[in-house]
Amino acid sequence: MAEMQPGDVRKFKGNDGRALAVTFGVWAERRSKTQPIHIHLSGGGGNTTVTNDPKSKRYHKTIFRNLRRFLVKNERWEFGEGGAETEEI
Repeated sequence: MAEMQPGDVRKFKGNDGRALAVTFGVWAERRSKTQPIHIHLSGGGGNTTVTNDPKSKRYHKTIFRNLRRFLVKNERWEFGEGGAETEEI
């Protein structure tokens, strides 16, 4: 099987054949200790970010939380408890 690359698309039969599986690159970065953490998604035609900063137009608590969980589970989270406030209700 070929190595997965961001943006790879496969059709599958779920949802009456209208569903896609898309490969995205996902990573987190913080440009400085005073800036918020940004989680990046790359592939599928572009790159976008989501942040844990409620003052940012890139803020989305649920998406940030879910992507953070995904990165933590896969040992790709370098920020300790950073972003954990999104776990609170």
